[in-house]
Amino acid sequence: MKSIIKLAFTVVLISLTAAITHAQTKFTEGKIVYTITMADNDMDPQMASMMPKEMTMSTKGDMSRLDMVTGMGNIVSIFDRKAKIGTTLMDIMGNKTAIKMTEADIKKEQGDHKKTIKYLNDTKVIAGYTCHNAEVTTEGSKDKDIVWYSKDITSSNPSAWRAGLGEIDGFLMEYTVNQRGMNMKMTAKSITQITIDESIFKIPDGYKEMTMEQMKAMRGGH
Repeated sequence: MKSIIKLAFTVVLISLTAAITHAQTKFTEGKIVYTITMADNDMDPQMASMMPKEMTMSTKGDMSRLDMVTGMGNIVSIFDRKAKIGTTLMDIMGNKTAIKMTEADIKKEQGDHKKTIKYLNDTKVIAGYTCHNAEVTTEGSKDKDIVWYSKDITSSNPSAWRAGLGEIDGFLMEYTVNQRGMNMKMTAKSITQITIDESIFKIPDGYKEMTMEQMKAMRGGH
């Protein structure tokens, strides 16, 4: 059970990171569906089978919601860009939990490392949009991540949540999320502008609220 909770916690951080990655955009309203692939991971096959294969992002104004289905159950992350609060809803093995994370909580878990961006000249089409690429290097790491972004979707000023990515003039369409030794590659496969019902950004009945510290205790204090 503890290993399941640890895996769920990792997916929680990945989903919140994905929401934060898109916090600087002005995508008015609609849904973006991403495929998820594990990149360069030496992961146990059984654990890999429990990881999500797809992520759906619903966005409206300052609110966004990420839905992922895992082998453990459903995980939903709701992100309020204005209030800078993330709430993750986990429905795991019949246990429904709502975990709220403040800006300080998320920064503490992710680390606050400076990013250096090097613009490249390649282009490719992702989900029908022409995209450009850039190389992102994180302070303290030798790894270089390639991100693909579209200039056809308007972006605003940089978000404090993802320092260093604000210079990218577009919407991230393909990128890699690094959390706790796991590299998950997100690639947009469809973008649809539709009306989003605001009720999806509320915590449903039946969920027990939990703090970040309580979640840590359940996964062994790490």
